Amino acid sequence: MKSKVGVGCAAMAAAGLAAASAHAAPQTYRYSVSHPLYGLIGAYERTGDDTDGETRAQAHLTIVVRILGVVVRRETADQNEAWRGGRLLSFQSLTSTDGRRSTIAGEASGSGFRVTSPSGTQTAPPDVVASDPWSLTHVGPGTVVSIRTGKISSVEVTGGEPETLLLKGVSQATRHYHVNTRGQPNKWEVWIDRRGVPIKFRSQESSGAIDFTLVSRPPSDGGAVPAFATDRTR
Repeated sequence: MKSKVGVGCAAMAAAGLAAASAHAAPQTYRYSVSHPLYGLIGAYERTGDDTDGETRAQAHLTIVVRILGVVVRRETADQNEAWRGGRLLSFQSLTSTDGRRSTIAGEASGSGFRVTSPSGTQTAPPDVVASDPWSLTHVGPGTVVSIRTGKISSVEVTGGEPETLLLKGVSQATRHYHVNTRGQPNKWEVWIDRRGVPIKFRSQESSGAIDFTLVSRPPSDGGAVPAFATDRTR
C-alpha cells in the first residue's frame, strides 16, 4: 500500500504571514509534523538570522510515513532563502522523495524572479514570495513560488481573526489566516502569535490536512510584532 501523503516542502506552502525579524543571533524554531490518519510523521526545523540588512533562513524537513510498521514514504528537504528589503533574492531547495532527488532554484533577475526546476525555467513577478510560512507580509493578493516544485501560483490571503490555540497545554492568543489558490479555497492555514511567529500551519492535501505545530522556540525571540498582526487586521 503506497501512501499519498503529499507533504514535503509543499506543506510549507501554508504560506504564513510573519515577516522574518532581525536578530543579533540565529533563531531556531522546531515543529512536529502530523497527519490525521498516520499520526506523527516528521519534523521541520527553521533557522533565520539577519546580517547587514540581509535576512537568511535555512530549513530542514524530514518525513517518514509508516503503515503497520512498514515505511511507505520517506522524504527529506533542505532549503536556503535570502531576502533584502522585503524582497526575495534567492532560494535553493533539494528534496529527496523515496530516493528520487529534485533541485529547485530561484533568483531575482532584473524586473522579475527566475525559477529553474526540472520542468524548465519560469519568471515570476519581482514581489514573489517563497512557500515558507514566514514569508508573506500582508493580507490580500500575492504570488507564491513552491520551493518544492518550482510552481508559481497566484494566491489570496484572507482572515486574521483572533483565535486561541492550546500549545503544550498552554493557551496561545493567535490570529488565524487563510491562503486561497485559484483551484482550492482555504488551501493553507496559519496561526500567528503576538510576536509574529507561526505557531501552527496546515496544508490541505489529497490524503488529509498536514499540520506543523511549534514544539521548540529560542529562549528569546524578541522583535516587534508586525503591523498586520495588530492594527491592519482589526
